Amino acid sequence: EEGWIADLKIKAPSARAPAWSLSGGNQQRVVLAKWLATDPKVFILDGPTIGIDIASKSTIHEIIRSLAERGIAIVVISDEIPEILHCSNRVLVMRDGKLEKEILDAAEVGEAELLSLVSGKLANGEARP
Repeated sequence: EEGWIADLKIKAPSARAPAWSLSGGNQQRVVLAKWLATDPKVFILDGPTIGIDIASKSTIHEIIRSLAERGIAIVVISDEIPEILHCSNRVLVMRDGKLEKEILDAAEVGEAELLSLVSGKLANGEARP
């Protein structure tokens, strides 16, 4: 218990404090701690930072990167382009259940380009062929 609190930077009055009494960002970290306790090989995170403040988002992103560095496969599903670029090595853009584009190095794509791919529109606003 105490190890996860320290590792995930959970701010709580005690290890026994109920999760509902914590801030949204700390609640997110409690959920991550519960999953980490199962020693997962893969994490699928759908909107991992929805509804939390910017500082907590940054901490969650650090945790995601740290887990990936430890060899855990991480799949992040998000509609926030900066979050995807910040947390990802590889990006898959899907539309209508089909793979639209695979970006092997997220560092090589900018927000505007990824937004264009996601929206299905060219930079000038025209629909992609």
